[in-house]
Amino acid sequence: MSIIDNTSFNDISLYDDDTRQFYLIQFWVFLLLIIPSISASLFALYHFLHDKNLRKPFHNYVIIILLIINLFYECTDICIYIHYFRCFESFSSTLSFRLFWGYIDWGVYALELILYAWTTIERHILIFHDQLITTRNKRFFIHYFPPIIIFIYCLLYYTIIFFASQCKDDIDDITGPSLFHCAYENNTLYMYEIIVNAILPTFIVVGSSIVLLLRVVWQKYHTHRQMHWRQYRKMTFQVLIISCLYLILPFPSMFIIFLQLCGVSNDVGAEFLSRMTYASYYTLLLFPIFSIGSLPELRKKFIKMIQFRQPPRTIHPTNVPTALKINNRASIQ
Repeated sequence: MSIIDNTSFNDISLYDDDTRQFYLIQFWVFLLLIIPSISASLFALYHFLHDKNLRKPFHNYVIIILLIINLFYECTDICIYIHYFRCFESFSSTLSFRLFWGYIDWGVYALELILYAWTTIERHILIFHDQLITTRNKRFFIHYFPPIIIFIYCLLYYTIIFFASQCKDDIDDITGPSLFHCAYENNTLYMYEIIVNAILPTFIVVGSSIVLLLRVVWQKYHTHRQMHWRQYRKMTFQVLIISCLYLILPFPSMFIIFLQLCGVSNDVGAEFLSRMTYASYYTLLLFPIFSIGSLPELRKKFIKMIQFRQPPRTIHPTNVPTALKINNRASIQ
């Protein structure tokens, strides 16, 4: 989801040299990332759904959901972007297609981001407050219910925005990829979108992950309570490794936008924001790869699969020439 209003492209032609070059770079970046990303998604989902030891733990539940959603997002939204960056036009020029594209682009991205933000919060519960999921009712309300609410919220909210809004987009005024819906011309609604569905979840991911790391270190070294470190080490490393992806890519842009909302001049970080317009998409494209790298079981299986092992070499006894044998025998005599 690009949070920059694409109506800014109205001032220049999409076929301007700078725009062509920028889109060409995005085309190759998306293309080079989507191939290993889809392969990693299929690999991870196969082992998660096939291996009971990977599927059963609570901490992998939301990760599996995120991988499924991410695979759908890549096969739809990202592929449409790749086509647009190559041809400078979408698959269809109709308004209904642009609405469908915008709905997936904004809605599914927000769904993934908010779900992962909840994952970082839930990890505190699983590690430090596991008594909250000891019964079936507790597990439902603490573990299963929040993802269901997030799912319903995102689908319903973006359905209203894109398909039930009273304003009507003019297809002739739509330039650039995806769709910046006319409903976001309402400043209050746009502020809600940016703060609640973009900035806040990103800050939660980074902040909750940092606090998790500090709590684990404190619990291990500075308290007298014994913590089963080996049991929780995988859960901690998993969320920290994936969160590094959000810290490096979308967080700097969200932080600059947050500063601008707080009153800092829009010129501050403007060039950086223009260059990092599609950083959020890089995050989703790299998510399956980081998911594999965050779990030792998956990482070992993946390395074993891609390794090209040579067959063991067979050492044969050296055949000594007959003439040499005769000479040696004669010298002995």
